[in-house]
This record gives sequence, C-alpha cells and structure tokens, in this order.
Amino acid sequence: MKRALSLAVLLLALAGSPAHTAEKAPAPSAREEVQSDISTREVAIQSNFTGIEILIYGSIDFSQTPLPDTGTYDVIMVIRSPVQPLIVRRKERVAGIWINGPGKIYPSVPGFYAALSTRPFRAIASDEVLKMLGIGFRNLDLGRPTNGEPDEETLRSALIRLKQKQRLFQEDDDGVRFVGRSLFRADVDLPVNVPIGRYTTDIYLFRDGAVISRNQSTLEVNKVGVERVAHLLAYTHPFLYGLLAVLIAVLAGLAGWYSFRRE
Repeated sequence: MKRALSLAVLLLALAGSPAHTAEKAPAPSAREEVQSDISTREVAIQSNFTGIEILIYGSIDFSQTPLPDTGTYDVIMVIRSPVQPLIVRRKERVAGIWINGPGKIYPSVPGFYAALSTRPFRAIASDEVLKMLGIGFRNLDLGRPTNGEPDEETLRSALIRLKQKQRLFQEDDDGVRFVGRSLFRADVDLPVNVPIGRYTTDIYLFRDGAVISRNQSTLEVNKVGVERVAHLLAYTHPFLYGLLAVLIAVLAGLAGWYSFRRE
C-alpha cells in the first residue's frame, strides 16, 4: 500500500514539474532600434568661417537583414534649423520700373533644411507618411496653407528655389549610405551663410513603408568672439549698436583725414 502511494505521489510530482510541461514559446525577437550621432555637436562661426561639412552616422540595433544591401531597411535624415517668418513678394512692373508688389508672409520657414535618404522618398513611404513627417520640399510645412491657389503655389515654389540657390534648402535621395549590415552614414554641407541656432536632426528607420524607429539629436550653430558680441548687440540693443557703428565710422574718418593731412 505504501509503495503504491509513493508511486502515485511521484507521478503527480513529475506531471507538475517544468521539465514535463508544454515547451515554452520562443521569445519574440528584439525590435530594431536606430541609434545616431553627429561628428560635432557645435559649429562655431568666426570671421574666417567658409562653411563646414558634418558627418551624421548611426546603426541599427538588432538588425534582421542577413546581408548588406538587401534593401530590408531605409533611412531618411531630416536636419532643420529654427523657423522664422519670411515675406515673399512678386515683382511687378509699374511705368516701366520693376518694383516689389504685395507680399505674403510664411510664418514658419526654417533657416536651413536638409533631407537625405537611401532611396527616393516616395519609393520608401507613402505620400501620407511623408507629409505627416514633413519629409521633402513638397511636404515642408511653412505655416501657410496653399489651399490650391495658383498664386500661393507660385510664391511657395519661388521661396523654395531661392533657398536652394542659397544652399539653405537641400534634398539628396542618395545621400545616406549603408556600410555593412547595420551601419549607415551621410555628409551634410552647412554653407557659409548658415543661420545660427539649435538644429534638430531626425533619423527615421523605415521597413516596408512604415517607420519602425526614430532617433533625434541636436546641433548648436553659434557665432563666437567679436562676431558673437556684435550679433548680440545688434539684436538686443539696436540703438546702442547704431550709435557705436556711427562712432566707429566717424573715428575712422578722422584718423584717415589726420593721416593724409600729415603727409
């Protein structure tokens, strides 16, 4: 009897032990995440500044692509400076003279904007996704809807062309390159006339047309030295800045007059 009871207890223990339970379901694979950084987090503008090229690089954690260049992932980078209002005017000819006509204000124009990607934007994601993220010139929110008006479209296009000519608006649908299975990089050119301020760099990782990860970093562009002092004085104390400019001009004129007089 005791032996039968011991055998029954042993069978119950074995039935309830983890070794005899159903096999565990495999753990779900880790989700991909994009990481990124910039070669420099601060750009100093001095009198000898002629522009700078910065490197933006990153990697995909838990990449599931088996080999490089399989097209599993796409990356889009968007670099924006702070926005500012901008007036766009159409030239009108009056009495044989070209003058500025009525203008329209675009309240949210970034001083600098660059969008780079591994492929053409519309080959990566739908127009709805690109518009929601503000990727590309056509989806850039300038703070003023066009409402389908021809005049609005013309002025908006002119604004973008002007910014492109100044190298302050850039698009490159082949500007991001993968290096191996998960590493990627892109070079961004900041021209000599780049505006100051805190820039944001958004990195979007796409798979099958959807954003699966996003990473953001910042870049500071500031004037330094005498240029910074003059810039701050001009914007914070414009009257004093004007007086100093006049005083310096007068002193320079007197110094020149005195020098020529002695000769």
